[in-house]
Amino acid sequence: MGEDVTGTEPVDRRAPGVRIERRTVVPTAEAEQLYAYYESSFGPLREAAAARHVVPLEEFVEEMADPRIDKLVALSEADGSFLGMSTLARDLDAVPWASPEFYLARYPEHAARGAVWYLGFTMTVPGVQRNGVFATMLSAVVEAALAERAVVGWDMCAANVGAGFNEAVKAQLGGDDVPVAQVDVQTYYSADFAGGR
Repeated sequence: MGEDVTGTEPVDRRAPGVRIERRTVVPTAEAEQLYAYYESSFGPLREAAAARHVVPLEEFVEEMADPRIDKLVALSEADGSFLGMSTLARDLDAVPWASPEFYLARYPEHAARGAVWYLGFTMTVPGVQRNGVFATMLSAVVEAALAERAVVGWDMCAANVGAGFNEAVKAQLGGDDVPVAQVDVQTYYSADFAGGR
């Protein structure tokens, strides 16, 4: 990771040998390097999910440059190598597929104080998925949300739900005193007219 990152501050330490940095902006050259990890993490969803889960490089670079979206970057303490990243939008207008009005209607007090956030994606590099990196990144989200008494929303395609990712996110973000609720469902349909009526 580059030295010229703006808005860098340590957030949390959970897994041994992993540190999390909160970044508001990731420079273009670094974002372009990270895109390969993003592509390897989410590329298979192109054929597994009806909604678009992989944005082109240009949109990825724009998201990395958007200061409304925190980038929680997991790094190896040993050598500073990249282990993973979560994105957390603290402004719902930064999330094109989310409806700020939906959340405002359900959480008006939270919205009034800017405490309705959206967890965009969480990715880890191949080989570190089972080493606590995923949980460490989400623990940084939990700490920030608890400190600001925020509501955190996210979405999950059926392929990732089936792979157990939603249960992992719910287990990490939720708890005895943090209720997690499904607030909406989007189902995709298709009609094949190739055979006529």
